[in-house]
Amino acid sequence: MSAQSKHLAVPVSDPVPIPAPTIPGERAFLSRGEVAKLFGVSVSTVTRWARTGLLKSVRTPGGHYRFRADEMRRAARAGSPDELVRLD
Repeated sequence: MSAQSKHLAVPVSDPVPIPAPTIPGERAFLSRGEVAKLFGVSVSTVTRWARTGLLKSVRTPGGHYRFRADEMRRAARAGSPDELVRLD
């Protein structure tokens, strides 16, 4: 068995349509680091919130988390991280 055959192929789902930003020049998605700064928490906390469903996220084909910028800004304005509610 070759080294290449040991790796399993992970199917990539259909790409998520990226909505246009509401403000010209603004990006539609934020990275974990950007969300962490927005909420004043660590990147690992943002990852945990995404994994447990407290924050809605999409995964890039490379496995990186991305968060809708408008939803994250709205959640940050709505209350403290302790007041987060599942979005699903």
